[in-house]
Amino acid sequence: MPEQTLHERFGPRLKGRLFTGFLVGVLVGGVVGLIVGLVAFEGRGAAIVASTLGGAIAGLLYGALVGSFAGLESPDPGGEPSESAHPLSEPAIEEEDERDLSGPPRRGGR
Repeated sequence: MPEQTLHERFGPRLKGRLFTGFLVGVLVGGVVGLIVGLVAFEGRGAAIVASTLGGAIAGLLYGALVGSFAGLESPDPGGEPSESAHPLSEPAIEEEDERDLSGPPRRGGR
């Protein structure tokens, strides 16, 4: 299976999560707008419809924001991009000994 580029992996993930954000945002925003309209406007049809529509639009915008941010999160464990095919098979880097950079010890307690 050929390796996919970062763009080829990122594009579908962002599109899917953005669409899900749109859909959930419109549904939740519309329901919240309907409830607010029913409580606040007590039976005035046009005002309830406007409140529902406003809630759906606000939910769409919020869902798009959250969905696009969710597309930026790290991939699942094991699916991270790497510079080598098997990063754990490479030997660990040896640590260098650190020198004491504080200088020579002072005499006389000062």
